[in-house]
Amino acid sequence: MKKYDLSFLNSSGIQNNNRFLFILCSLFIFFVFLSSCQNKSREQNRDDGADKYKQLVEKKINELQNNNLNRIISNQSVYFGLDSLNRTDLKQILPNCLFFFYFSHQTCAPCLQQTVECIWEVFPDYENDNRIIFISPDYPARFKRNCYGKKLLTLSNSKLGIPLETENVPFIFTLNDKLVIEKLHIVDKNDFDKTLFFLKTFDENNH
Repeated sequence: MKKYDLSFLNSSGIQNNNRFLFILCSLFIFFVFLSSCQNKSREQNRDDGADKYKQLVEKKINELQNNNLNRIISNQSVYFGLDSLNRTDLKQILPNCLFFFYFSHQTCAPCLQQTVECIWEVFPDYENDNRIIFISPDYPARFKRNCYGKKLLTLSNSKLGIPLETENVPFIFTLNDKLVIEKLHIVDKNDFDKTLFFLKTFDENNH
């Protein structure tokens, strides 16, 4: 029987297999690259969105500060905790006040907690420091004697009378002897370093 040389078929098959494997590898690399590009695009979009949100928050805070700084607080009867028998005027407590910390019962708890921790970091003995005064007109009465270690200052008008109070954001401020807001810091829950910086600078300026 006549024999035929079929070795060329094996060689052709190997070439086809190699070509097929090359195509598969190329497709795999392409899809990995495409997926990587898409992930980077998503991450970039997220970063851009976060930056825009941060800018909007900063713009809002700046607007609030400009709109409330230098406003006059009306003088009113005040007392600490539930001791309504020992009332005094707001003006009378100013000489011994370092700053006021105002917050609402509607303020998010983690944000409030973190702000108090900032105060504690700069003023470790803030609970016993009578110069640091906490105000929260709508906080439940059961906490007025001890709210984060402080007696809350109760306002007879139940408010300071400034637009910022409607925003439900915590803020720190000082008053001069004419009850004008001289310094004002609105807490940004996305950047507590600013709060720490304000408190540290404030502390240095008052010692």
